Amino acid sequence: MLFIIILLSIWRAVLDIGFSWLIAFWFVNWWAPLFAVQTRYFDRGIERTGYKLPVWLAWFDTFDADLDQGVRDGTISGPSPYWNRVKWLYRNCGYGFSYWALGLEFMPKNWRVIKADATTFIAMGNGYFSLHIARFGIQVKFGWKVWNCYNRHTQQWDAAPWGPVWRVPFVFSISRA
Repeated sequence: MLFIIILLSIWRAVLDIGFSWLIAFWFVNWWAPLFAVQTRYFDRGIERTGYKLPVWLAWFDTFDADLDQGVRDGTISGPSPYWNRVKWLYRNCGYGFSYWALGLEFMPKNWRVIKADATTFIAMGNGYFSLHIARFGIQVKFGWKVWNCYNRHTQQWDAAPWGPVWRVPFVFSISRA
């Protein structure tokens, strides 16, 4: 059974990378902000307003932030709102696809946290897993992104969903911490 779970996870990782980098990166991210509209959305239960992609481009959008979030948090800068939004989509390639198509319904009571500290998060639930390790300036994320629903200080699951519904995206990435 474990072998099948690992194979399916590798297949999801291939789909995630394929969609994010082949489709979103090359064919969509550069023109999608032209269709951005100011709309209401929810970020961890808090209602916000900002420029988001229309519903038919939801697989390319970030469900928990608008297209100007990178400018506000200082990770993206530049004089052009359009190019800043393009950069945000490249930073978060295929984010909605990972959430809506590859993600799964999340019920905290069905997950068991094995380790949760400042550098490591490991959890398992219903045959799925979540791994987030940040060490030596590198972070590895693999599995379902349940660490975003867990408070490492209180060692408790969040009371409200991270996204618009109780769902977690699949992720496979290696990046700078």
